[in-house]
Amino acid sequence: MRYRAISADGHINEPPNLWVENLPPSMRSRGPRIIETPRTKGHAWIMEGQSRPAPMGFSSMYSRGAKRFDRASLIDSFKQIKDRGVRYEDLFPGSYDPAERVKEITEDETDAEVLFNGVGTVWIGLKLCEDKDLALECYKVYNDWIASFQNYAPERFVCNATLPTTGLKDCIAELRRCVDLGLRTFQLESYPSGSFDKPTPEDDQFWALAAELDMPVNIHTQFFFPAGDLGSKITPGMAGTAERARKLGIDRQAGTFQSIMANMMATGVFDRFPTLKLVGSEVHTGWIPYYLEKFDESVRRNSGSWTAQLLPSEYFRRNVWVVYIVDEMGAENRYDIGVDRIMWGPDFPHSSSNFPLDYSLGLEVLQRSGATESEIERIMWKTCADLYKIPYSPPETLSLAA
Repeated sequence: MRYRAISADGHINEPPNLWVENLPPSMRSRGPRIIETPRTKGHAWIMEGQSRPAPMGFSSMYSRGAKRFDRASLIDSFKQIKDRGVRYEDLFPGSYDPAERVKEITEDETDAEVLFNGVGTVWIGLKLCEDKDLALECYKVYNDWIASFQNYAPERFVCNATLPTTGLKDCIAELRRCVDLGLRTFQLESYPSGSFDKPTPEDDQFWALAAELDMPVNIHTQFFFPAGDLGSKITPGMAGTAERARKLGIDRQAGTFQSIMANMMATGVFDRFPTLKLVGSEVHTGWIPYYLEKFDESVRRNSGSWTAQLLPSEYFRRNVWVVYIVDEMGAENRYDIGVDRIMWGPDFPHSSSNFPLDYSLGLEVLQRSGATESEIERIMWKTCADLYKIPYSPPETLSLAA
């Protein structure tokens, strides 16, 4: 099979009754469930130990555009959220129904997707949950469901397992279980040990397994800190956020993809596991050439404190891949990044998607940058297919980018 577009970044919304129906009976009343927010009558997630619900927000739904960058539709959607909140009735059914999802991505001219969880919302409570047994069962219920979603159309969907933040032993055991379920990749919400700050020596057991299984390690944007009651005090963009985070002992930069990648380079993770694959989804690409230039320069100037074997740019071009939505700067500088390091993913059905025009816009950006046909293939689908082992027919012609 030959593809036109494979999205390296798509999302689901967890079904509203997923945990109520599938947790062990003794846990169902304590697990994640949907409630109505009193003021807007929108839907929100809440579970045991979470006093502030996590509303379904703009990251839960798409804005159907009539043209590229349809700002008017976006504004109308924001008004709807403000006035009434988001309800499951507002979502495209493909958020949680794989049969409907096939129809939606077909309309978006996308052949296949790598799918991530809903981000935020329900995961806020799960990472705050003090009962580790309850949290772990919640992760398992989700992974069972996302595996069944993938199995509906395995030629269309590559679904990420979401691995638990409850400790290294749980993380390793769940990875093995998810492999048995047929999942081909996973996303981390913390380091394998459960730390949100830095990798630990014990994490090497997990990296070794991921390398052995040849499963890409996905970081979607960042590690989202256990939010809810805590996160409400350190909301990005709010006045005094940095100071409140400092008083709470939280390093807000530690969970960014750049920090995670730099930590894994500097602590020798990629030296000990040279075949480990790290993917930054929705981290974009235009920043990378300058970042690597200055990172390399810093290492050369301070070579005595850099104990890793390679330069940061060398690790990047061997071990790291990145995903963008629309990135003109990245497309223009694709050779400095590495054409084979870049993947396209429109983030459907979130508000940054240009549904149902995602493919045409992605193609247009690359064509405007002067990308060749083989470079367009590589970025729009082929690297993603190679990374996640999606079979395809060999190209009719070969090129450097093929």
